[in-house]
Amino acid sequence: MNIIELFENAGIYTENLREFTSDDVVKVKKQFEFERSQNHNVEANLADNLIVVIDEFPRELLFISRNRILYNFFAKKNYSRNRFNSDVSVSVTKDEVQSFIEKFLSKDLELFYDQNLAQNRFDSIDDLLIVKEYLPQSSLDSLSQKVTAKLDSIISIIDANPSLSNGTDKIEFLKYRSFYVLISHFRSEENDQRIRQIYDKVRSLIVVASVRNEFLDPMISAMSNYKAVDYKLLKIFMDHKERVEALVEKHAAKESSGMSTWSIIAIIVVVLRLILMMARMARS
Repeated sequence: MNIIELFENAGIYTENLREFTSDDVVKVKKQFEFERSQNHNVEANLADNLIVVIDEFPRELLFISRNRILYNFFAKKNYSRNRFNSDVSVSVTKDEVQSFIEKFLSKDLELFYDQNLAQNRFDSIDDLLIVKEYLPQSSLDSLSQKVTAKLDSIISIIDANPSLSNGTDKIEFLKYRSFYVLISHFRSEENDQRIRQIYDKVRSLIVVASVRNEFLDPMISAMSNYKAVDYKLLKIFMDHKERVEALVEKHAAKESSGMSTWSIIAIIVVVLRLILMMARMARS
């Protein structure tokens, strides 16, 4: 549990909240005692930290309580936009918010990055990065390193498995658009090289046509979502994607213009049944 969760559970928030009072401190202490009674793993200094925040960082706390993405993330809630329609503005700089998060909430960010990268839930991280301007630079640098490590691990997996004909499950996420959108937040020449290396390795290793259709083509189409520093690299992905889409459209057009084998068989069966029926009627 973090200070924003305790703030949420203590019921301090009210619409158009402008400042905190001594009553809020009492609410924090009471809620903390309840939380500790339910979960002994709650940090002993959690209430003290929130009280310090109320006393010394009220503007930063008010700002987060009014920011839908930040508040839902740290409070572990999913409130709609209607919950954040306060008319009260808070005068606080981005640097102050970043410093506040780094001081009191950085552990939550690191845990979130680790869990979602391990589960290949890249879209969840990208949703948080909508407000990356308020996240501390140290946290973004850490995420960048984790993303780079993810790319390096992919290269290692491919090198350890020379034949990808039946071993793509560990790198299935290479077909996810969200993976390349996330990497784009940390685009660099070095990451361009890593992605180009992955592209070259996978393309050269996959020789089975079915695997190529089911893995390679979707992977390269997804790669087109990476905003490469090197325009030539992006063009390779875009050209490949366009070729694949053209083939799919051609195949779909062919399917729609012609009659499938099963349709022909069905018609033959119906015709035979009609012939048999007419023959029986003629005999009778």
